[in-house]
Amino acid sequence: MRYLRKYPDSPLAQSELSYDKVSDRLPIRKQLLKEQQGFCAYSERFVKSTDETHIEHFDPRLKETSQDNYFNWYAVLPRFNSQKPKHIEPFLPILSPTALDLSARITYQSEIGVFQATNPHDIEAKNLVKFLKWDSYELHEDCQKHLQRIKTLQELCGDETLFLEKLTFDKDNLSFATALEAEFGLNISELLARVA
Repeated sequence: MRYLRKYPDSPLAQSELSYDKVSDRLPIRKQLLKEQQGFCAYSERFVKSTDETHIEHFDPRLKETSQDNYFNWYAVLPRFNSQKPKHIEPFLPILSPTALDLSARITYQSEIGVFQATNPHDIEAKNLVKFLKWDSYELHEDCQKHLQRIKTLQELCGDETLFLEKLTFDKDNLSFATALEAEFGLNISELLARVA
């Protein structure tokens, strides 16, 4: 969830770049990945240089309209683009991915290893979880395997300083940032500053 933020002063918010113009797509994708610190906006997986990424249109109704712009675009791994529903209507009302209270309304539940609406009556938050497939078995399994690798790394290192050094050696280790913060009590923003 941490890579969904949008910046009003982003070069993309101020530019004339258009998804409809094929030659604009590469600069759009590069800037989105830069703002997302190199991570897939939906899965929080680190995007390696050999990975393909898509410019995903959060609200598919806006695609090919004058309202489709930076605030609707995210860089995502293809799997998360292709698995997201093509129609948003069954998921309305939906919480905006840029909502300031997103992390308060949707949390990673470490005891069961999934994202859930904090309030079970929050239909907008529940719909966003379903729409972005944050409750999918496959994402849960990938996340749990990653957390287990990080736990093993922590156990092998023994020392906290060595663990943090090894953890920040590769940005891929910081994938699934929200889950890492919940499970290990880490501050991912601080760790990303070490890697940069």
